[in-house]
Amino acid sequence: MKYTPSSGKIEVAGGYRGHSVYIRVTDNGSGISEEDLPHVFERFYRGDKARSRAEGGTGLGLSIAKWIVEEHGGSIQLDSQPDHGTRVEVLFPRSKRAEP
Repeated sequence: MKYTPSSGKIEVAGGYRGHSVYIRVTDNGSGISEEDLPHVFERFYRGDKARSRAEGGTGLGLSIAKWIVEEHGGSIQLDSQPDHGTRVEVLFPRSKRAEP
């Protein structure tokens, strides 16, 4: 929400894909530059330093998200284009429910 204008759009979708559960979040916000994409999951990484200071944050959100997803045996992928938006997809393995 921080990087999507008030007139923008954020979509959240989820479902099953094979033996995985997926969650996808897509926006049409400011996007992430190609040079920043390889670093977005690094702790404390901030792409646009000037914008980051004005809007707060520590650069930990995506690194924490990646850690949580991987601790649950999943994966996280991010695709983005400046001025067109970002798509984040998380996959978690499906597991059988424990019998009561």
